[in-house]
Amino acid sequence: MQAVADHMPEAEKPAAPPVFQAPLVVPLTITVLVAIHVALWLAGESWRVWSLYAFAFIPARFGGGEAIPFIQGSQYWSLITHAFLHGDAAHLSFNCLWLLIFGTVVARYLGALRFLVLAGASAVVGALAMLALHWGEVSIMVGASGAVSGLTAAAVPIMYGRGMRWGSKLAGDPGHARHLSPAEFMSNRNALLFAAVWLAITLYSGATGWTGNGYLDQATIAWEAHIGGFIAGLAALYILAPRRGAMAL
Repeated sequence: MQAVADHMPEAEKPAAPPVFQAPLVVPLTITVLVAIHVALWLAGESWRVWSLYAFAFIPARFGGGEAIPFIQGSQYWSLITHAFLHGDAAHLSFNCLWLLIFGTVVARYLGALRFLVLAGASAVVGALAMLALHWGEVSIMVGASGAVSGLTAAAVPIMYGRGMRWGSKLAGDPGHARHLSPAEFMSNRNALLFAAVWLAITLYSGATGWTGNGYLDQATIAWEAHIGGFIAGLAALYILAPRRGAMAL
């Protein structure tokens, strides 16, 4: 086959699909996160402090503990806006890399709109998980880790589903290619191992802070948001995904 292909005219040679190709929504999301981080870095410390005041997630804004001044309404919009801020370049880089890898899988399977809905829901649930365990505390949480954790969770049933394969475009038999059902997920050794490894990494990073900042004031990982986002992303996949999994990777 190789010898025949070598003698074919260039125009007739089949194009080799790229090993990795992300849907437009994924690099655009990464671009937005990087642009915000760079803009705030260039704007100076006063703007960075203001951005935390206006958009970071702080449980104390909901009451139940130490009262702090805040912009009215920020306790609600910060459930999602915290995901657009990052503590430092390492934190941003780690989340963007994870988003590129697993966000690509989800975006190619669900499409751009449902990709954004799943990521947003995961960020919100991640913040709510942190709120539930740190009610009233003055902890400043930033980062897209909850959203990225949700995308990672959603990618697992897709990657280990039936008839899935990588290629330059979505392809496959709509009646065959599909993600794992909840029962299949719970009985799939590889899927469960992946989830277990992810949980171990999350808990380890929460204890050591090696992946960057989650709580800025404590310089630790908001592991609660990671786990909340993971659960939300997995649940959202089963709500948003095509019933028969019409797309294949």
